[in-house]
Formats: sequence, structure tokens, C-alpha cells
Amino acid sequence: MHGYAGRVLRIDLKRDRVEYDTVDEDIAKSFIGGRGLGLRLIFGMGLNVDGIDPLGPENPLIIATGPLGGTRLPLATRAAAIFKSPLTNRWSYSTVGGTLGAYMKYAGVDAVVITGSSDKPLHIIISDGKVELRDARDLWGLDTVETEHSIKREFRDSAALTIGPAGENKVPYACIGHEDWRQFGRTGGGAVMGSKGIKAITFIPTRKTVDVADDKLYQDLVRNLGKQAVMNPGMIPYRQGGTVRLIDTGNGMGFFPSIYWTKVVMPGWENISSEKTLKPKYFIKNGACLYCPVACHKVVRSSNGEYDLEYETTMALGGLTGVNDPQKLIDLAELADRLGFDTISLGNTIAFLIYLGEKGIVKGTPRWGDYDGIRELIINTAYRRGLGELAALGVKAISEKLGVQDLAIHVKGLEPAAYDPRTLKGMILNNAISERGADHLWSSAYAVDIAGQAGGRFATGEDKVRAIMDIEERNALYDSMLLCKFGRA
Repeated sequence: MHGYAGRVLRIDLKRDRVEYDTVDEDIAKSFIGGRGLGLRLIFGMGLNVDGIDPLGPENPLIIATGPLGGTRLPLATRAAAIFKSPLTNRWSYSTVGGTLGAYMKYAGVDAVVITGSSDKPLHIIISDGKVELRDARDLWGLDTVETEHSIKREFRDSAALTIGPAGENKVPYACIGHEDWRQFGRTGGGAVMGSKGIKAITFIPTRKTVDVADDKLYQDLVRNLGKQAVMNPGMIPYRQGGTVRLIDTGNGMGFFPSIYWTKVVMPGWENISSEKTLKPKYFIKNGACLYCPVACHKVVRSSNGEYDLEYETTMALGGLTGVNDPQKLIDLAELADRLGFDTISLGNTIAFLIYLGEKGIVKGTPRWGDYDGIRELIINTAYRRGLGELAALGVKAISEKLGVQDLAIHVKGLEPAAYDPRTLKGMILNNAISERGADHLWSSAYAVDIAGQAGGRFATGEDKVRAIMDIEERNALYDSMLLCKFGRA
């Protein structure tokens, strides 16, 4: 089949068995790849979500690419991870950019299905028909960036997935890292990977081409779409300001959640303003996913060198916790990424504990804006030490443990992202219908609201519902084709 490697790799860690299946053409046509293919593979295994422990060996971890991965099409090098979430107890998925979507194809696979678990740390190395289950005790304990760099010293041309200490210790909102600062960010894939004893998965290419039906016609399409991606008015803001430009938009429009959702404008937000502070004083260069001309990633100066800062993290570790010093915020964000956290859930959880501490419900919490205290709690959460043992549960489980469910802000177990639904009304419906819970990318309703479409951000009528339904359906296609959602512009 054009666009596919044609193979699914199945790794059974319980039986120490590796085998390849062919990709069924009818399934590929119906479910495409990524999120669609991954969920179809799960249902083909006959699994009932209610009977599976998210951190048990029976929970499959599936990594899948799409038919456009590796074809050099702009905005099409993403991959998806599919699993049962330890946060929501539902089937879930997460996507990542970087090089993975292409390099999986270059290593000869469309998807990898991992079941069972190992009693020793593993580094799984995949290269076109060859699979090595290598002892990874030398990598265990390293952070995600250290692990990535160690792998790249041996396999310079490769795409690696890694977990940090948070994943090793099965914190339910641990993420899977890739290319230093990119992540399968949401719903706890890092905890699932850690529960299987997998420290890293590396894809080594043996080719750099993907078969297409008409190569000349396709390359013309690639060039034309590349030009459109750079020149399209909807993409220019991403190229110029990345996602952090939304710090200014969010505070200006009043949808930037702060001080654990008690405010919609961050006190002192100008200190971390993209235009006034970050861009002139901290931006170093642009970064891009493979084959992408847009380069939406904004690399900033951190105390350790360079870090790729994103909007959601500034809200979670800045707005929600009250940290408005730009250098301290950047350093907290880098630390969280290195330890392997979903920064959205982490920031929500820490802010929830600060809020409970202020009410006298939890003792020994940091204060609002307390950089040193928050930094210590982030580290202790990764290693489940002290107050970090409580923080490692996530907002929903903490609230149930302490009997304060009425104070907890989550949807179906997942902590919300940086778009306050009291100001962006479309996010109310988005969160209600999202299978992943408080997932801003399920329907991207925030984009409709910010743009003033369908009656504007405070509208709740039928036009808004239809607009959200339309994007929800298109997002399902994007997640199966593995197209960047920024490309919707």
C-alpha cells in the first residue's frame, strides 16, 4: 500500500516474543493510522477497558504513525501513543511531533504494540525487521534529555522515546519524551511505559523514502503546501511568536487561568509577556519538526542553556502557581520536562495543593509564587517523596483521598489546559464531549472562541455547537493522518 510500511510490530514482554504482522488494507482504509489505527488494534485484541489495570501488564502501549509520515509533507511527521490512561481510566491517546512519525516508517513499521512487562529496565531498539530488547539499567535514573543524548551518542541518526524519573516511578501524569523538549504529553503515557519497565524505544532508519503512487505529482504537492504553510496568514503568528504568544492574548482576553483557577488574568503577567519580555530578552532561535517550514517552536535561554518553551506550560507552572519571574518560570518548565511530567497536570496539581494549604487542609505546601518550594515539590513528586507522594496522585485522586472533591478542578480525571471555559464558552462543550476529559485539542473549541467565530467567545447557541462538532470530526482525521493541528489555519 502506498504511504505505509505495511507492518505492525508486536512485542510481548511477558513471553519475550517479537513478531511482525501485515497491515490489513481494509483496516488501513477505514482507520488510516495514528489514533484510529491504534484504537482499532486495541479492539482487535478483544480488550475491555473496564477490566484492565492501566499500570498492569495487560494494558497495551501502542505507538503508531500515519500514511503521510516520512513523505516529507509539511506538518505531517507526528505519531500517536494509544493506551488506557492511569488518570482517566479510559482508552486514551497522545500525539507528538519531532522526527518520530517519519523515522518509524523509515525503520519499517506503521505501529508497535507492546504488551506485558519486564522485571528489568529495557531499551527497545527497532530497525527494519530487527528488534533488540537491551538491558537499560545504565539509563535508569537519568532524566529524559540525558537519556536521549546517551542514545544519540550511539545511534546518531535515530528517533528515540524516553521516560524520566516520573515515568520510572509511575506518576500517573508522567509523559513520554522525544527530541529533548517534545512529548506525548497528556494522560500518563510515561507511567504506562514505566510500568512495563521500558526506559526508551529507539527507531533506527534503514531508508529515507516512502512509496507514493506518483512521486513527481506528490513532490509538487509537497512544495506547494510548504509555500502555503509559510505564507498562510493563519500560520504566520505561529512562525513569529510560537504558542507562547497566547500569554498576551490569554491575559488580554481574560482566559489565562491563574492562582488555581481563582483568576482569569495572572497577577504581574506582563513580567512573562511574550512581546514585552520573552521575545526581546529570552528568545534565542526557532525550532521545527522534521520537514516543517513553519518553525513554531521558540527556543529560550534557560539557566542550563536552551529550552523550548510552550504556552500551556507557562500557564500551568506560572499562572496557576503564581510564578511570574520569567527566568524562574523557564527553569521550572525545563526541570519538569527533564523529569518527564505532563506540565499541565503537574502545574494544576501543585497549584491545587497550594490552594488546599492556604485553606489549612494540607500542611507543608509551598506558597503562591514560591519558586524554591515549588521546585522542591516538583522534584519530590517525581520521586514520590514527602508531600510529593500526595502530589503524585493528581488532582482527582488527591481530592478523593482528602474528601474535598468540590474543590477539585478536572474533567473525567484530567486536569484542564490554559483556556478558561468561563471566558471561552466553547470549552464547556469541548470538555463535556471529550473522551480524554479536559483536553483542549479534542475539538480545539478555544480556537473558535478566540477567533470570535460562531457568535463569539461567550456564545452558546447552535452555531457554536455546529462549529465545535465540525472541528471535532476534523481533529479525529488529523490525529489519524497524524497532521499537525496548527495546519488547520
